[in-house]
Amino acid sequence: MTFFRKPTDRRGVALFIVLASMAMLAVFVGEITYTAQINQKLAYDKLDQVKALALAKSGLRLALLRIRAYSELKKTVSQLAGQSGAASQMVDSVVPKDMIEKIWAEPVTIPFSGDISGLPGELKDAVEKFRKDSGMEGKLYLSIQAQSNRINLNSTLPAFAAIAPPPQKKEGGGATADPAANPANPSGPPGTAPGAEPSPTPVTYNPDQARQALQTQLEDTFRRKSETDDRFRDRYGSFRVEDLAQEIFGWSDLSYESPREQVSPIPFKKAPFYDISELLYLRSVDEEIYGLLASQFHAGVASNININTVREPVLRALIPQMTNEEVKKFFEFRDKKGDDGLDGNKFKNADGFFTYLKDKVQFFAGSANRITDLKNLFIQRGIQIVTDESNFLVRVEATVQQTKRTLEALVSIIEPASAPGTRAGQPPPQNQPQNQPQNQSQNQSQNTAVPTGARSNLKITQLRFL
Repeated sequence: MTFFRKPTDRRGVALFIVLASMAMLAVFVGEITYTAQINQKLAYDKLDQVKALALAKSGLRLALLRIRAYSELKKTVSQLAGQSGAASQMVDSVVPKDMIEKIWAEPVTIPFSGDISGLPGELKDAVEKFRKDSGMEGKLYLSIQAQSNRINLNSTLPAFAAIAPPPQKKEGGGATADPAANPANPSGPPGTAPGAEPSPTPVTYNPDQARQALQTQLEDTFRRKSETDDRFRDRYGSFRVEDLAQEIFGWSDLSYESPREQVSPIPFKKAPFYDISELLYLRSVDEEIYGLLASQFHAGVASNININTVREPVLRALIPQMTNEEVKKFFEFRDKKGDDGLDGNKFKNADGFFTYLKDKVQFFAGSANRITDLKNLFIQRGIQIVTDESNFLVRVEATVQQTKRTLEALVSIIEPASAPGTRAGQPPPQNQPQNQPQNQSQNQSQNTAVPTGARSNLKITQLRFL
């Protein structure tokens, strides 16, 4: 039997192959197109990041320019006031301190996008021309904040303490302490151990004393908070402040052996605080305690306290002897507005602040010894009272399209040298004699004549991108 095979119908195969090829080609082309678009987007994003980074650096240079302008103008006004003699008050009234500080204190947005309709004609035209001709991509926000209105958390480290000049010796011996200045220790200044004898030698910075004073300040802070906040007292009534202090010392000091290191879930850094937010790494610190401490402390390289910008929590921590009414009157006096709308009672130097305490605060009234003890305590803690800002936190936010870069920098004003090997505004080294009498202000750079043509230097002590 013969079988015949039916011929196979192959019509349409070519069409199927063509369609399949076109589908595969479409997928391939789509993948290439998608990859090209992604790469293009990444390239543009990278370009925006480069632009934002360059813009942030430009913002930092603008901030440095503003700080330099403030420093040089302040120096010029000081020289004019010194040359004017009795007419120095007139110079101060023509160029008030508040007006000079606006050079750095006011935040700036570039390009300026506010309402300029109220500006004079020429100034309005100049702003509009700048907007058109600047050609700047993106925008820039620049703020400069004072760093000397809080206590430096690193002041317990000798390298970060402000070494102030020793107190002036009295006739017949060293500075004596007022027994009433420290009821717990009638024989010594505030903060010394019970039974300790007053030192006949000039008072110098003491790390142990600085740590003890910081722990006492923390205890006073928690006590005052508990007295005014029932919820805080109920929650933290059994809180051990000494444990918190030990964690702070152990975290920042390589040479300090803290008993809290063994129970810490995070190994101690053993280096100075870089930012106040590092407190959150400590076992004893939660969000509420961090907020309480952040109002009093900062982390930096300078331990100056600007008494003209200090706020209530820091003032109470520095001068715990002041009553609530005295604290209120202090700020009413210091921040009193003049007829020109500017603050008229800013302290000219540190001595003016101590004179105010002697005249207006009952605890120090008529007692030069208590004022001396207070100055000695500041020296032992490495804290220096100043009246002009020289340490700044610069924050720059640069935005290009959807890319944002944030830059933070700590900037200090370093005054020209006032003595061989010493920069004005900075204390002499500990191993050199300090012969400056006490009746000079501790912030020497504000009262020292600077040679004509000498320029201040700006030093960036910390720089980071967020």
